[in-house]
Amino acid sequence: MATKISSVQVKRLKMPRVDPAWRTSSYAASSIEGFILEVTAVGAAGIGGTAAHPSNISGDDLEAELNGPVRNILMGADVYEGSKIREALKAAELNSRATIAADLALYDLLGKLANLPSYVFLGGRLRDRINVVRMVGIKAPDDLKKTVGELVSQGLTHFKVKIGTGLDEDLQRIRALREAFGDKIWIGVDGNGAYDVDGAIALSKGLEAYQVRLIEQPINYRDLDGLTRVSAASPIPIMADQCVEDIESALDVCRRRAAHVVSIKSTKMGFLDECRRITDVCNAFGVRVHVGGSAVPAVVDVASAHLAACLPGIDDEAEVGEFQAVQGDPLKGGVIRDGRMELGTSPGWGLNLAR
Repeated sequence: MATKISSVQVKRLKMPRVDPAWRTSSYAASSIEGFILEVTAVGAAGIGGTAAHPSNISGDDLEAELNGPVRNILMGADVYEGSKIREALKAAELNSRATIAADLALYDLLGKLANLPSYVFLGGRLRDRINVVRMVGIKAPDDLKKTVGELVSQGLTHFKVKIGTGLDEDLQRIRALREAFGDKIWIGVDGNGAYDVDGAIALSKGLEAYQVRLIEQPINYRDLDGLTRVSAASPIPIMADQCVEDIESALDVCRRRAAHVVSIKSTKMGFLDECRRITDVCNAFGVRVHVGGSAVPAVVDVASAHLAACLPGIDDEAEVGEFQAVQGDPLKGGVIRDGRMELGTSPGWGLNLAR
């Protein structure tokens, strides 16, 4: 029986950040432009989502892709032919932040039609909860301690701290955190490309004393030769982010030994299956895989948690809590308790759209 998609709805959201002073070394933003994509077939509605990003795609351009080619490909398609739909989305050469909304909506719709959680269609879960890494923007040491303290009081223990204003200031930030919270918290840092090669090596050696678990993209993502030099010299694992966006770029990083860890993000890869393929490549080369994230509607984080629960050989922690860093999300159901995202047995992603 054909199960045709009969409706495609796009909702645009202005989502203020809980921290209006949010900034990294490459951009600042007090809000995000979020999107909910709702796809209906045979009375069931699948929910997907995405968000614009200042260094990737504007809200207007993302909305145009969702309401244009994405809608055209989905309308009238048979939800049981998900591979065919995804091939059409790939052929349209759309931004990854547009295709992921459709990809997630299709998984949710299939789960609701089958009355099964979406992780079943991702191979079945290996774990039922995921340690949540929360991001903290660039702040002075005292403000940083206050912000992290508030998150710790909510039960969170894993943090990725944005840095990139200079070696001395960055070391002061992490020193202040470690002195304030000791070994009770997990700390990673993200340079967003702010350092040159020598500076990144000096940073890694300076941070070694503070038990930093990884350094994400310390230098420009276009400089793979430089990243290889940093990784060879660093006592702390180096994580590649922007320089890995598909299986080909992941293979290049792995062959060069340009990083110890690769960050996979559904909004960057555009499809959950591409995240899985990249994970397989990294595992084959002995390169760690970390599930990354950004400020998004809850469906993106919950879907990433479902994926992380199914993938063998990945880091125990994942950046799947950034939906709590923004306000105005109409989706309900994502549960973070004691610093971990919990996966239930509700159909699809287990989320409801408030009307």
